[in-house]
Amino acid sequence: MLCVLDATAQWRDIDGLHFSVTEGVLALVIDRPEKANALTPEMYEGLRRALLLAELDDAVDLVSITATGDRYFVPGGDLSVGAEQWGADLVGKLAAAEGAFPYQGFERCSKVIVTAVNGMCQAAGLIIVLMSDLVLASDRASFRVPELLRGLVDPFVPPRLPMHIGLAKARWMIFTGEELDAHDAERAGLVGKVVPHDELGSALDETIRLVRRTAPGARTRAKRMINTELARIHLDDFLAAMRSPEAVEGMRSFAEKRPPSWRPVGDT
Repeated sequence: MLCVLDATAQWRDIDGLHFSVTEGVLALVIDRPEKANALTPEMYEGLRRALLLAELDDAVDLVSITATGDRYFVPGGDLSVGAEQWGADLVGKLAAAEGAFPYQGFERCSKVIVTAVNGMCQAAGLIIVLMSDLVLASDRASFRVPELLRGLVDPFVPPRLPMHIGLAKARWMIFTGEELDAHDAERAGLVGKVVPHDELGSALDETIRLVRRTAPGARTRAKRMINTELARIHLDDFLAAMRSPEAVEGMRSFAEKRPPSWRPVGDT
């Protein structure tokens, strides 16, 4: 069995992501308030490795994911570096993409993952929600699919979002970028429960208590049975889109804080 204290200690220095293990719960806290909790490549890697740790550690049977602050859960990856810096190492990033993304680790990990959403949740944050096992939301939370507004084609949301909220609603969110508030998200089936903002922490504790009443081995088998039927994730369209002028313009316009200028389809 992995030594929990030694294993987690090596990850305490990751900027924006905190780790602790208490009574069998691996708690991951996203904490980058100066950038609205946007994820960096180091934070992606930290999440990926933490889920591997949880899988290997017999003393861990639950994973919780929370974020600090009152306004933001995760708005996405940090695009502020600009399109040019992404493009400078595009080949390396594309080659490492499948292994670097932490999201499929949420579904592969046999331990139950409980996520508590405290505020704005979109892009990377929404993917975390879609791939977690149980999701709580503050009544201040909001949910959005903004990728097409940036010329990006996310490979995770299109196959997962319709399974949660139905095809018509998923299409609406993907193609319009329109936001759902917490109660609409609960009614649609995106989150399991909405609680008053100030009660989110206690609701997370209560959810963990309820899960703990169930048999660990049966939980593992149930999760495996559920996830066996999930649609396969394909990265091809995402990788192709990242090479496109639209993606460069989308990220450049974000960095420059201006609306993107889309060229008409077929305009060369």
